Amino acid sequence: MKKSLVIILSSIAIITVVLITLGVLFNKNENEKQEGMTDVYSVSPTGEIAAVTYHKGQATIHLNGQEMMIQLPVERAIADMIFTEDGKKLAYVEQSKDLEGHNGSEIHLIDLDSLDAETIYTSADIITEIAFDPKNPDTLFYLQADDYTNYSPIASKHPHDFDIHSYDMKNKLHTKHTDFKKYSMGSLQVSAVKNSVYIQTNDDAYDETEEISFTSNDRIFEIPLDTPNETSVISSPVEAEDVYDFLLLPEKQTIIYQAVAGTGANGIFEYELFTFNWKTYKTEQLTALKESASKPVLGPDDKIYFMVDHEFGARTPDYHLYRVNQDGSDVEEVLLEPN
Repeated sequence: MKKSLVIILSSIAIITVVLITLGVLFNKNENEKQEGMTDVYSVSPTGEIAAVTYHKGQATIHLNGQEMMIQLPVERAIADMIFTEDGKKLAYVEQSKDLEGHNGSEIHLIDLDSLDAETIYTSADIITEIAFDPKNPDTLFYLQADDYTNYSPIASKHPHDFDIHSYDMKNKLHTKHTDFKKYSMGSLQVSAVKNSVYIQTNDDAYDETEEISFTSNDRIFEIPLDTPNETSVISSPVEAEDVYDFLLLPEKQTIIYQAVAGTGANGIFEYELFTFNWKTYKTEQLTALKESASKPVLGPDDKIYFMVDHEFGARTPDYHLYRVNQDGSDVEEVLLEPN
């Protein structure tokens, strides 16, 4: 009897080890299959373009499609990156592709001249976006999620419980500015004038439950850092659709944002860029590519740069960088082909 029990337990242990090994190998093989451009990019004040691509599963940062600045191991990913205000350095967020088992994040800073990189901040949680403060170049704001789960049995796991943080690189001081624990949060931008930041999140008055999250709408909010609970919606109060990625153009009192424009013949949503003027309350469609336009960024040439996924809805995305004039004219692809 004891011998049979030992055999059974040994068999279970062996099967468990085999399944774990197969799972690790499967994840490794899937990671190594990743190829092509991602939607992570940044445009510097001097016109340099940094973009993240995958080559045999390795996340790589290229400058202007040519110079390779950094390449990570196959199990690591780059969540976001942004140039410093003077365009001389590039900050990026590195984390594991397996967020469920490894939630930590690191923020690195690369010198564009020497290509020397340094780790400036490490977090035990998931940092998804970063943005420098135009008023203080030593301050880096970031969005951080404290949980990685799924709120529905049929949904994939994603980062949740978001809040706004900052890190003073000079004094090595971390500050948590909010205690929202938001279901989702994105498009972090920092005011160049006020002590405020801007984010995209759901309009549930910050008292959400799992059920409310699925019925609320995504809006653009101003968060005054001195009184973070006194938030205000700056996206159109009359438009019913959800607002996703956005770009503020304060001097023109305009927001450029991503929203659903329609549904294609294949039944897949088509995402376009729109403009909203908060003085006139006028909304106009900026792009009409009938695909998925996202991640708008203002370039030094006053054009709007953005990503387009030519295979939106498919298993593997196919990202391409585009730019357009602020009036919607002259849409063109920006070719970034690494050597």
